[in-house]
Amino acid sequence: MPELPPLIPRAPHGGPSSAAFTGLDFSVNANPYGPNPALLQAVRGADHAHYPDPSYSEVRGRLAAWHRVTPDQVALSVGASDLLHRLARAFLGPQDTLLSLYAPFGELARAAALGRAQVEVVPQWPERLPSTAALVYVGHPHNPTGRTLSASALHKLAEMCAATGALLIVDEAYAPFTLAPEPPRHAHVVRLLSPGKAHGLVGARPAYALAAPAVVARLDNLAPAWHLPAGTAALLAALPEAQDFLTHTLPQVARNAAALAASLAAFGTVEHHGTPYVLLHTGHAASVTAQLLSHGLRVRDCTSYGLPDYVRISTRTAADNAVLIEQLPHVLCTKGETHG
Repeated sequence: MPELPPLIPRAPHGGPSSAAFTGLDFSVNANPYGPNPALLQAVRGADHAHYPDPSYSEVRGRLAAWHRVTPDQVALSVGASDLLHRLARAFLGPQDTLLSLYAPFGELARAAALGRAQVEVVPQWPERLPSTAALVYVGHPHNPTGRTLSASALHKLAEMCAATGALLIVDEAYAPFTLAPEPPRHAHVVRLLSPGKAHGLVGARPAYALAAPAVVARLDNLAPAWHLPAGTAALLAALPEAQDFLTHTLPQVARNAAALAASLAAFGTVEHHGTPYVLLHTGHAASVTAQLLSHGLRVRDCTSYGLPDYVRISTRTAADNAVLIEQLPHVLCTKGETHG
């Protein structure tokens, strides 16, 4: 029997767990004004009784026309996590390194570990990439810090990857919420898009990547037949014509997030860069997270990101945010100090 991949625990995420919860969840970075009615109608109206087209040609064609690329530059997926696992399987080997600016999304780090590759996290990009770097990852904006790169920095990084043969993964899960510049069109760039966050439809798990045809072919090669359910395929096909929802809701999300960040500053150092989530220094994040959970409030402990003193708090509606701010004094004392 060949050597099997190691058994590695699941990456921690925000959102529900197996334990019952009926409070307010501030741990998920999704548009609180969703779901987008047009996309929800597309999911409900899909043909769930028959197998979809195994090539998903219509979905690819619509997304390709929208992004001004060719259909063979579009890879489809149920959730960005699946694409990240396929990227790791296709391009990382035991002698390779995944290089990430700040902590990578947990699923990518886990995928690298399953392939016995190394993961190297850097606070800033080196002048030259290590020769072992096969995949380079940047969250744009990064989760949980919200930091972004400039267009020129992204182009420079793409050229650095081309010089060593690496692929640059630009994870744009939260780009619709911000003014983050669009990544360059480059043979060594993989744009990872998961529109469920901005459209309030994370449960449908829509995701796709834009990349060079050779990269897309390798990603498709690792996908099983009919890997996209009919509802998710219909959602992605309808996506280009369903952008009005973002025009109407994202400005309000931005206002709520900015107001939340301003209120949270009374309790600790805040980092916020226009994303729907805010990073708050609280001291011992695991303790604070547990205490808030006992008050019916779920936030994201950032220990798994290498930030054990921080929690990530995602905006909900203004009324929900007010409940959180009202309860925080029961858990947090003066700025930067915690009970217990």
